[in-house]
Amino acid sequence: MYPASRAADGPVAVPSSRTDTGPERCTGSTRRAGKTTGVVPRPSPGAHDPEPDAGPPASCVVFVHAHPDDEAIFTGGTMAQLAAAGHRVVLVVATGGELGAATEVGRDAADLADRRRCETAAAAALLGIARVVTLDYRDSGMAGDPANDHPGSFSSAAVDLAAKQVAAVLAEEGAVAAVGYDELGIYGHPDHVQVHRVAHRAAALAGVGTVYDATVDREHLHFVETHLVEEAALTGDLGLVRSRIGVPTVEITTTVDVRRSLAVKRGAMAAHASQIPESTSALLLPEHHFADVYGWEWYVRWGPPGPLDGAETGPRRPAGPVSLP
Repeated sequence: MYPASRAADGPVAVPSSRTDTGPERCTGSTRRAGKTTGVVPRPSPGAHDPEPDAGPPASCVVFVHAHPDDEAIFTGGTMAQLAAAGHRVVLVVATGGELGAATEVGRDAADLADRRRCETAAAAALLGIARVVTLDYRDSGMAGDPANDHPGSFSSAAVDLAAKQVAAVLAEEGAVAAVGYDELGIYGHPDHVQVHRVAHRAAALAGVGTVYDATVDREHLHFVETHLVEEAALTGDLGLVRSRIGVPTVEITTTVDVRRSLAVKRGAMAAHASQIPESTSALLLPEHHFADVYGWEWYVRWGPPGPLDGAETGPRRPAGPVSLP
């Protein structure tokens, strides 16, 4: 069943307003040199890359994320496996992440955004992402932060305006599916909630029938080491925090087993060193615990099955996680 706002809309022409980023933006000074267009190349296969797989004809999937590093944490394994299977993977990043943790004294918001843009390019190269598009909205900060109401913040932007930017990418790429977040933005961050609204509206505008809401399995988190999303949301009792993160198992339609791509995912997370330094809990986990926490990625699908479902044709996957083809 589609959201009511999507049901009545058909494909429409939408304007493009974007900045594409590639590795050339991250050579020399990290200050922005103006809007450029570039493509993140797929590196030569290495010890940490998943082997290319035989699969269905290539199609394009566009992932919409709120901040640099979200793509690696929540969907990195899925993106790597789609790319390895021959699909074109495109990443749209809504904000510069200016309000993330600053690891160097004296670094201002613009410097941090530039550094995070470069980190995203490095992570994208590891994951096999073909194109990175930044919308250049301002990070809104956590719920209740005065930055929520900044005139340039993503959470305060008109949904239709941001959706038209994303819809332009979907149309240019001929995407067969879009990926956003669940209705609560996984853990309630205002920018994540806005991604949910924008991704669904963009899909309606561009006539893309399949949308996946990236999420986490709330019940799975009870049995593993702490996930980074819990640390981001931690405000008190851990049990209460976990009750507000992700969705219950019964609501998940698509579980992707990404354990064979964990070296790539871990490397992509580590590429975001300003936010996920070597000393962070995730990167200190031994391999088996890292696999327990980050070895599956979860989605709620709207519309017909798409590339994330592989050969799946029913409304839900069979019991237990499965791998992409």
